[in-house]
Amino acid sequence: MRCFVALWPDDAARERLAAVACDQRRRFPRARAMRAENLHLTLAFIGELDAARAAKVAAALESLPFERFEWMLDAVGAFERARVLWAAGPDCAPLAALAQRVRELLDRFEVGYDRKPFVAHVTLLRDLARADARRATAPIAPPVLWRADRPQLLQSVQREGCLRYERFTPPIPEGADFGADQTLPNRPLTTRGG
Repeated sequence: MRCFVALWPDDAARERLAAVACDQRRRFPRARAMRAENLHLTLAFIGELDAARAAKVAAALESLPFERFEWMLDAVGAFERARVLWAAGPDCAPLAALAQRVRELLDRFEVGYDRKPFVAHVTLLRDLARADARRATAPIAPPVLWRADRPQLLQSVQREGCLRYERFTPPIPEGADFGADQTLPNRPLTTRGG
């Protein structure tokens, strides 16, 4: 499965970012808007990862030291080569430090990831024409306030013909018995023999 470590926006930030994406799509109608439920901030792109290793990474992320912080996204811009339009804001020391801690965690687990330097951004549009990318920079007014929550391991899945990003949930071992409380948060994170 294709995985990455990311931050989800809180509901208010997701709603505002979706509105910004809609506004930008009017500027660039040939581009493809990200689905609102897929908006995220990637801290480390992993790529293919098997379920057993993903379970270990997800569990480690749950215990990663983390303090909530806020990040202001005040502009849109573009990566011309990647043909994406993004939203971003001023450098945020807690965000950069979190990305570094996530990457160090992946190194400890010997999980490969894209080693490009971390550039904090949220992709809003894809398939942006290169000519449009050169004129994409614009302010976001008022800025979007993002209240950061704990990083999560996300996976790309196809559902109903659409690509969706979802939190990785370890599989339930076949025939497993976890006692009276069978709720998702209370089940073990590893499979038998793992």
